[in-house]
Amino acid sequence: MAKVKIHSKATSLCRCRPCMIITTLHESGGVNAGTFGAYTNVGPKEIAIAIGMPSHTYQNIKRTGEFVINIPNQDQAHALEVCGESIPPDKSELDEAGLTTAPADRVKAPLIAEFPANIECEFWKETDIGYHSLIIGKVLCGHLEEDLLDKDGSIDVIKAKVPFCIRYPEPLYAVLGDPQVAKK
Repeated sequence: MAKVKIHSKATSLCRCRPCMIITTLHESGGVNAGTFGAYTNVGPKEIAIAIGMPSHTYQNIKRTGEFVINIPNQDQAHALEVCGESIPPDKSELDEAGLTTAPADRVKAPLIAEFPANIECEFWKETDIGYHSLIIGKVLCGHLEEDLLDKDGSIDVIKAKVPFCIRYPEPLYAVLGDPQVAKK
């Protein structure tokens, strides 16, 4: 089959990745929650996330030095849209999404209680990449619903029904459902 050349949006060819909501604290103590899909593991205990520098999330991470990554399941996918909206700091994205918080163990920013997985992080370093900054966080600890633990010690994204972002900015999410083992 013939292939078309993609020039201006070639990065969109690397599209499918689990979605997450990052929680931080505003200066007032209120909880901020933002949706993110541009991230990667960059080391055994480091996660890098592309965050728009004007965002509340970026400003809060720089001010407090901490954040929590929260991984939703399929039933919570609506929260990805709510937390992706621009909401003033005096309003709560989590209230708008009908979600609640739970205290974290190592940071002041809260976990999203209903989400099956949460990762507590501290700010380590950043790289300016234009409008965005690549924020690298050191993982301090994680929380996972016990029945979602995979045999390799991580989250079973199929069993957890974690939504993957397959189109952005017009949202389209999917969950994995038919895992395949590569044959030699």
